Amino acid sequence: MKHLICGLMVATSLGLIGGCTASEADDGSDAGSEPDAGPMDIDDASFELVLSRDKLPVLQGTSETLEVSVVRKNGFTGAVLIQAVNLPAGCEMETSTIPEGQSTIQLTLKARADAPHSLPTTVSLRGTAAAVRAEKSMTVTVYGPPGSLDQSFLGGKVLVKAGSGDEYVNGVAVQADGKIVVVGQSAENLGDFLVLRLMRDGALDISFGDGGVVKTPFGSGRDTAQGVAIQPDGKIVVVGTTDAGATGLDFAIARYNVDGSLDAGFGAGGKQITALGDDSDTAFAVVIDAQGKLVVAGDSNQGASSSGLDFALARYLPDGTLDASFEGDGKLTTALDPSAGRDSAYALLLEQVAGEQRILVAGGEGDFSLARYLPNGALDPAFGEAGKVTHVFGSVIGAARALGLDKDGKILVGGHIDHDFALARFSENGALDATFGDGAPVITKVSEGNWDEAHALVVQEDGAIVMAGWAYEGNGSNGDFVLARYTPAGVLDARFGSAGIVIEAVAAAGKRDEAHAVALQADERIPTVRVISAGFASDANYDVAVTRHWL
Repeated sequence: MKHLICGLMVATSLGLIGGCTASEADDGSDAGSEPDAGPMDIDDASFELVLSRDKLPVLQGTSETLEVSVVRKNGFTGAVLIQAVNLPAGCEMETSTIPEGQSTIQLTLKARADAPHSLPTTVSLRGTAAAVRAEKSMTVTVYGPPGSLDQSFLGGKVLVKAGSGDEYVNGVAVQADGKIVVVGQSAENLGDFLVLRLMRDGALDISFGDGGVVKTPFGSGRDTAQGVAIQPDGKIVVVGTTDAGATGLDFAIARYNVDGSLDAGFGAGGKQITALGDDSDTAFAVVIDAQGKLVVAGDSNQGASSSGLDFALARYLPDGTLDASFEGDGKLTTALDPSAGRDSAYALLLEQVAGEQRILVAGGEGDFSLARYLPNGALDPAFGEAGKVTHVFGSVIGAARALGLDKDGKILVGGHIDHDFALARFSENGALDATFGDGAPVITKVSEGNWDEAHALVVQEDGAIVMAGWAYEGNGSNGDFVLARYTPAGVLDARFGSAGIVIEAVAAAGKRDEAHAVALQADERIPTVRVISAGFASDANYDVAVTRHWL
């Protein structure tokens, strides 16, 4: 019975994971060995473990509790020793026992303040009683405070050299399986569409294209991808611009299968080019509606008779042909500035108004401008002034770059004004919401005395707003990635980063990096949602840069 006595000695005291030490056991067994009480008196004696939680995230420097219950069977009534196996580095959980006559205990998982962030780790809760053992698995993840760089994402920063020249990133989307799709421009042929896919934890997805990278030329001129959307079937839609020669820059769209190959069922061999006029047309954003139609927004210069660059929209059927039910030929332009100024549509979303879909577009150049359209392409008279909202800040430097909807359906518009982060909220009918922030649009000077610009935003489930962009360092012109989080009321969230702001140098000191896109990445393994920001960083050339931060 010496083994049984040794096992009980461990079971009745609290300590770190493990069983007897060599000095406690009569046979010199290792410290991690399991107690052995000899054979049970009841041949079929058994038990099983029940856990109150099967996912246990723990913040660095804190602890979490877990209730463990034993369900005894076949006449077994004895005590059960409980210990955790395969905890992440920097974590510990006491070994304890569920005594005879008791069915439940509370265990505490502790993570040291310097415990490294972990990927979700399968931990086994092992129960032993004499020769009988039962195990139950759970997932443990060590995470960092809001705004901290997620070290489990290959150190938090992923840099990819997709070629020998410069690569620029303009858009990002997260698939349902957590994989990350990044789009922009490669250096080939003066510039081709660049599409790159990462696994959800940062590694290149070698099942996609050529080792995780796809480069698509539309012609011999410059091609640049600006926006991306993922269809429900997993196909990837990428929009941007191609230099088509006679008609100048034109809208360019490519659709890819899940493996990165062009979808032959879309357009001409997976690609579609649309000229809205005989001059420059640039596409910046795309959304997919419930019927699988693609709505693309950008700008168009209609030539000598135009009012400069105007908002431009096109809608396509799922096969890539223009949708004739939209403004008669599938495309339209809208002048927001009566002078020959620049009205570029940088952001796009679909919203439901009175049970009907509306198309909301934001952009401008010099100030924020918005327009909303009915399903047939006509301006929505219930929005702003005859469908338009202009001169929001009364500025001459700035642009709206991003759109979102809060949990009450109000419209959030982000971008920059005078090279500072800018955020405004509007009612459903386009009226500026004076209850947001300090009663006016919110201006955040990320880089005091220097330039900073927001290019993208996302809205968390709790209503918090995260904007991504860049800020120049000190008095120089070398940018760093920036994330800023605001409460649903429009106030910087002091719980996030440093007083609501995170400035992340991705390139080496003194070199330029800029975030141009942002997305939320849900992870059912933890469970949690993290924020992905994507852009480019300078090394010998500009390379693809992606970061992940805790929220």
